Amino acid sequence: MTDANVYGDFAGYYDLLGWNGFARFSAERLKNFVAFRGHGYETVLDLACGTGELEYILRRSKLQFTGVDLSWKMLSQARRKNKGVKFYHGDIVNVRLNKKYDLTVCFFDSINHLSGLSAIKKAFKTARAHLKPGGFFIFDMLSPEGLERWEAIDIRKQPDYYVIINGHYYPEKIKAEVTIEGFVKSGGNSYKRFVQLVKECSFPLDIVAEALTIAGFDEISVTSFNTDEPIEAASRWFFVVS
Repeated sequence: MTDANVYGDFAGYYDLLGWNGFARFSAERLKNFVAFRGHGYETVLDLACGTGELEYILRRSKLQFTGVDLSWKMLSQARRKNKGVKFYHGDIVNVRLNKKYDLTVCFFDSINHLSGLSAIKKAFKTARAHLKPGGFFIFDMLSPEGLERWEAIDIRKQPDYYVIINGHYYPEKIKAEVTIEGFVKSGGNSYKRFVQLVKECSFPLDIVAEALTIAGFDEISVTSFNTDEPIEAASRWFFVVS
């Protein structure tokens, strides 16, 4: 199971603090894929849709989105930004919508947020269960090398907020966690404080590929998300599977 409180009050500041920025890269990848494949890939199930930024960016495209997220507060943001798009509350580990889609997607290392390999396998089965014949599952995932980079402290200061990001990596478990502590201006000289803990895990590429195979995917294509990185040293992987 995913932690239902993974994004509590932080959800209300998610876009303001720039965490929605990754959706721009994901939207571009998705647009390019659909353009390459041609007609017939229009319905999209967005697993772990967050604040619905992907849907918002592609609102004028031909893509027809449905979103799923475990955080009620994330879904509130998504619905506010995307009138007419259906968003459902559910855990990507076990949600079943009784509908098939041309594409299922899961972006911004949402797979890494899951509690372990068993949960990841179930999420892959969720993606597979919602695909039409010939459909594709597209997702990104931080590699162990990518998680290792969480061992750092970052301070971000803007006129409207101040954020301290303190990350730790546990190599023996291939897990990382980051504490995000922020102070967001709420009027005058007042600031509202929030603290958010995020935990992620990863696995070697061959284990991820095996989990996809177990879930029923026959064709697995993986590249470095950052094209400047060789696949052997990629910090983030980009998968297209069917």
